[in-house]
Amino acid sequence: MAFANFRRILRLSTFEKRKSREYEHVRRDVDPNEVWEIVGELGDGAFGKVYKAKNKETGALAAAKVIETKSEEELEDYTVEIDILATCDHPYIVKLLGAYYYDGKLWIMIEFCPGGAVDAIMLELDRGLTEPQIQVVCRQMLEALHFLHGKKIIHRDLKAGNVLMTLEGDIRLADFGVSAKNLKTLQKRDSFIGTPYWMAPEVVMCETMKDTPYDYKADIWSLGARPHPFVSSVTSNKALRELVAEAKAEVMEEIEDGREEGEEEDSTDATSVRPGKGGTGGDGIPAGLGWYRRGSGGAQEGFLFFPSLEIIAPHATGYVSQHMGQGEAAGMYWPDSVSFQERALCLMILPCQDSRLHNKTLKRTRRFVVDGVEVSITTSKIISEDEKKDEEMRFLRRQELRELRLLQKEEHRNQTQLSSKHELQLEQMHKRFEQEINAKKKFFDTELENLERQQKQQVEKMEQDHAVRRREEAKRIRLEQDRDYARFQEQLKLMKKEDRDFLAKQKDDLELAMKKITADNRREICDKERECLTRKQELLRDREAALWEMEEHHLQERHQLVKQQLKDQYFLQRHELVRKHEKEREQMQRYNQRMVEQLKVRQQQERARLPKIQRSEGKTRMAMYKKSLHINGAGSASEQREKIKQFSQQEEKRQKSERLQQQQKHENQMRDMTAQCESNMSELQQLQNEKCHLLVEHETQKLKALDESHNQNLKEWRDKLRPRKKALEEDLNQKKREQEMFFKMNEETECLNPTTPNKATKFFPYSSVDTP
Repeated sequence: MAFANFRRILRLSTFEKRKSREYEHVRRDVDPNEVWEIVGELGDGAFGKVYKAKNKETGALAAAKVIETKSEEELEDYTVEIDILATCDHPYIVKLLGAYYYDGKLWIMIEFCPGGAVDAIMLELDRGLTEPQIQVVCRQMLEALHFLHGKKIIHRDLKAGNVLMTLEGDIRLADFGVSAKNLKTLQKRDSFIGTPYWMAPEVVMCETMKDTPYDYKADIWSLGARPHPFVSSVTSNKALRELVAEAKAEVMEEIEDGREEGEEEDSTDATSVRPGKGGTGGDGIPAGLGWYRRGSGGAQEGFLFFPSLEIIAPHATGYVSQHMGQGEAAGMYWPDSVSFQERALCLMILPCQDSRLHNKTLKRTRRFVVDGVEVSITTSKIISEDEKKDEEMRFLRRQELRELRLLQKEEHRNQTQLSSKHELQLEQMHKRFEQEINAKKKFFDTELENLERQQKQQVEKMEQDHAVRRREEAKRIRLEQDRDYARFQEQLKLMKKEDRDFLAKQKDDLELAMKKITADNRREICDKERECLTRKQELLRDREAALWEMEEHHLQERHQLVKQQLKDQYFLQRHELVRKHEKEREQMQRYNQRMVEQLKVRQQQERARLPKIQRSEGKTRMAMYKKSLHINGAGSASEQREKIKQFSQQEEKRQKSERLQQQQKHENQMRDMTAQCESNMSELQQLQNEKCHLLVEHETQKLKALDESHNQNLKEWRDKLRPRKKALEEDLNQKKREQEMFFKMNEETECLNPTTPNKATKFFPYSSVDTP
């Protein structure tokens, strides 16, 4: 169900298939097997196998990383490493010899370094690097990092396993599979990727929170943590304790090692245990006994030294008489002062040391040339079961790290896809907001244009109607005046003065009629202008209100989108964290199962050895007891048989008690192991719960901070809205006042110049005054 939600977030089913694109440094449709010949296998990488390849034409060697790539998206992920290698030409960085994508496999051919990785060298030599060697490695790594950081590249996986060595003694920084190529020098990243043991704290924090991204300085931390394996094996001060004990101990006897000067010291080659004040020595030898073992390259000899011995078991003589030949054949040296009983005790103690003598000894001789001088170093080392287990644990741990690396790579890919999706959503939302605002503005601009055009048409029509009305009214008045004038002339042909007065009166009547018509027209136009201005201002108010409402809606919608994106981001983090926790629990279960299986095998071996040991000890004790009875000569044969029977019964009880003790011991060990396994799982579960709780808590804080920020932005927007409304109303009122002022000025001008606006409409009679 969680994966379905995860697919819904990323919309994996709706992703369009990316078309095959050409990469600058990747050759397609060229079979690398035609150019390179695989000559061996170098190892397993985090994303595929690494082979040793040889160029068929030039004979140059290369390390070929072969990676299965199922899609173009995966191929694009790996091209980052190829681009980095192609652009980084530095003496301490591996060189790219070619890259091929053929038959669903990506082949990355890089420079072959015969020296191998630094961690492999330390494991091979079974020791860390010396200080001069560390100085050279760190110096060359710093130069390589200085070059990388100058190219705006963060390596993000610096460790000893990614530092390769050449035969010339130089390093090659390798494995840029998780590196980041930035656009700016101080650009920060928030991906949780790399090897956990070498991660900087700011990188580790990115597992649960992305608020503290890191930059190239994370590589400097990894460089400082890289020498950690040189001293990580130190767990106690045993070496110093042995040194002080050796300096203060009583000198008893010194045996020559017989080794050459060039042979390295090995703590397992020559061991000495000196008598303590009480109890047992370091090897389980009773106090007062000295044990020496001398190694001369191959065979080893053991010696016991007895400075003093006070109490000897009475029945030891039988054991000695029966097994004296075995002691002499075993190479035991018996000083003259050692009595018969002391030799018996020696032979009783010797079996407890047999296991040490039966360990395999590995002898290595290395010959090489340094500055023209041939050097030969011979080392001998006892191979124990613990060392084999350590090697197996290292192998399993590398597998676990590879699994985590794959999870990190997939998480990084999912994070990148989600980030791309979020950026696309924000971009689409901003485009949609802009389109909506432009559409709304265009709508109101069109309405305003239509209103202004309609107003202009109405005013023009009113002017035309006014002109027609003036002409018609003037024509009607002139006709009436002509008729009246004709009648008046007939009546008053001789009254010239009345004629002039009558004409003047007609002229004044015409002017008054025209003024009245003009005033009415002006009043209508003013009313129309006021009405149009009112409608225009209402439209402007509606326009601004719609824009304000849209702005508020956009703020809300953007907040919801960012909030949903934040939830998707944390859902992806939780999903990846759960997957990682499942992998960690699986690894812990495998580890616990291995511990339990090892304990069961060890207990099975102990149970199988116990009957043999008991039979051997029983025979020895019975022989010694019979020999002691024979030496003492006490009692008759029947009494001796009865004593032997009783001794046999006691032996059976003792052996049964030993078996019960062993069973109880095994049960206790298994119970302790089960408790330890449960404790390991409980501790891991607690750590995982803390991480999940921290992630959920951080998500809650981020959502709360996002809501608070949105509320604050909304409050600020509303606070700024009031002055905008006030400014709009002031602007509209100012335009209304300007219009009223314009109308008022026109009226005053007309009052001052009453004849001016009527010049075009002044009445002129058809017949002049001079006409008879």
